[in-house]
Amino acid sequence: MTHSLPSPLLVPAASRQLMGFFENSLGKPARHGHCLQVEGGEVVGRFDHLRLHSAFQPLLDTATLTPQAHEALLRARTTDGSPISPAQAFATPEVADDIVFLDRLCRTVHAFNFAAQADRADTLYLNVDGRHLLHIEEGMHGRTFEALAGHCGLAPGQIVLEILESGIADEHRLIEAVASYQARGFRIAIDDFGCSHSNFDRLWKLSPDIVKLDRGLIVQSAANPRARTILPKLIDILHDLGAQVVCEGIETAEQHALVADAGTDMVQGFLYARPHPRLKREMLAEARTPDAQWA
Repeated sequence: MTHSLPSPLLVPAASRQLMGFFENSLGKPARHGHCLQVEGGEVVGRFDHLRLHSAFQPLLDTATLTPQAHEALLRARTTDGSPISPAQAFATPEVADDIVFLDRLCRTVHAFNFAAQADRADTLYLNVDGRHLLHIEEGMHGRTFEALAGHCGLAPGQIVLEILESGIADEHRLIEAVASYQARGFRIAIDDFGCSHSNFDRLWKLSPDIVKLDRGLIVQSAANPRARTILPKLIDILHDLGAQVVCEGIETAEQHALVADAGTDMVQGFLYARPHPRLKREMLAEARTPDAQWA
């Protein structure tokens, strides 16, 4: 397949600009080599003792089961090859500069690896560390990453930034950050809505483009008739807010049927595809039943 976007792996100027940003502008080269390296056709990030890789999981249209976007997920390993969870990786930095640095580095690695496979119409979902939001100057959210994404060949309109709002106590900073990202053309998804301290009051203030419902809501709806009655009403409210709804963590055909009947716009989960370094656009486009073996 011929891609419309130039692969950043084949554009030395883009590589030099990105390398220069991470190793010169911020003054923090990786302790064991360059922050960005090309290995086996993919870009790998380096941060202290960590190696940072990309995996992508598709988000599918509920009715047609065709991919509408891909979420980038971090796969991190220590220098001895031992895997660690994304939560452990993001907990590694302790000072503000390192927190911001690692978050931007991970998103840039994902943007590089996505753009190498993507068409101009493809959409990338990227998670943003809540601590990162709190350490960026007011009004400046998205300015630096817009330039970094551009070096990778991606425009803000191709990127959805996922934010776990329940993990951010400073409501003013959260609202300001979302508004700043959206003003630059990025779309915003509220992740894991329905877990922990998620609340509707914040949603009205944030006006997100997408809301991703926590897997726990789906599991409860499958097991509890009362929760099953509430789910479509919840989705209706989110639609009234002007947001698309994604039900994630779908693992069974029963859960798929449940959220489809409830009116969700998109679905995501192991039932359809497990995270993989390669985009799964062609394989999934031929499938029309949720019990197909795509992983």
